[in-house]
Amino acid sequence: MFVSSPSYKLENTIAMTAPTEKTPIADALFSLFAICHRIDNRDTFADHVYPIIQEIMPHERFLCGIASVTPVALLDSINMGFPDDYIKDCISEDGKIRSPMIRYWLEQDAPVFFTEDFEHALSNPRDREWMDMFKRHKMLNMAAHGSKDLHGGATSYFCFAGIPGWNDQTQQIMRMIVPHLHSALRSHYQLKQKHQLPDHDLSAREKQVLELVCIGKTNHEIGIILGISPWTVKIHVRNVMAKLDVFTRGHAAAKAIQNHLVQLPQDALGRWPIADSEHNNDVTT
Repeated sequence: MFVSSPSYKLENTIAMTAPTEKTPIADALFSLFAICHRIDNRDTFADHVYPIIQEIMPHERFLCGIASVTPVALLDSINMGFPDDYIKDCISEDGKIRSPMIRYWLEQDAPVFFTEDFEHALSNPRDREWMDMFKRHKMLNMAAHGSKDLHGGATSYFCFAGIPGWNDQTQQIMRMIVPHLHSALRSHYQLKQKHQLPDHDLSAREKQVLELVCIGKTNHEIGIILGISPWTVKIHVRNVMAKLDVFTRGHAAAKAIQNHLVQLPQDALGRWPIADSEHNNDVTT
C-alpha cells in the first residue's frame, strides 16, 4: 500500500488553484465546496456534487459511504461505476466492510493509493480475495481517503478507481475536498433517516436521463442535451437499470413508460429523433 509523501505543501496546491488566477480547477473547487454545504435533498449528491468531483479528479469509478466505526458497518453509500459483485464481496452479511483500502486508510489517516505493483504490501490472507477482485474487474489502481468522526459517530470514506495520474497535487486535492464531501454525504444520510426514502427512487437527473433513453438518445447525445459527460450519463444509465431491475436500455424504457416513471411530451419523438436501434439494447453505450 502506498501513501504519497506529505512533503508537497498544501499551500502550494492552494496557490495553484487560487480564485484570483481564474483557473478552471479553482472555479470547480469553490463550486464543489459551496454545493457540498447546501444538500437539501437526496438527489443533490449524484446530480450536482458528483459531476464536479469527476471534473476535479477524473476517474473511471467512484464509491463513497458513511459507516459506523465500532463495529465497522455500512449505513449509506453512493456507487458510481463499481461492479455490484465487487460491492457485495466487500460487505459482509452483517454489514461490515472488508476492504484493505479502508483498513489502511483508518490506520494511516491519510490518502492511500494502490496498484498491482504494491501487491506485496497485502499481508492479511483475506486481502488475497480482494486482490483477485481488483484484478478481475481490471481496476488498474485505486485511491481512498475519508473523514473520521472524532466524537465516535459515523465516518465517511471515498474511493476512486481508474485514476489517470496520481501525484502530490492529486493527493493534496483529495485532502482538500474530502472534508466537504463528508459534510455532503452526512447530509445525504440524514435526509434518508428523516424521510426514509426508498433506495430505488430515481433522482431528478436520473429521470431526465431515462426520459431521453426512452426516446432513443445515445449517451453522447444525452450528454450534449444535459451538459454532462458521456461517462456521467453512462453511470446514470447503469444506476437507473439497477434501480428498475432491468438489464437493457430498451427494457428500462419500456418499464418506465408502462409505470409512468417519466413524462414524455407527445411531440418528443418528433423533436428528438430516435437513435439507431442498435443502441437501444446496449448496456454500456
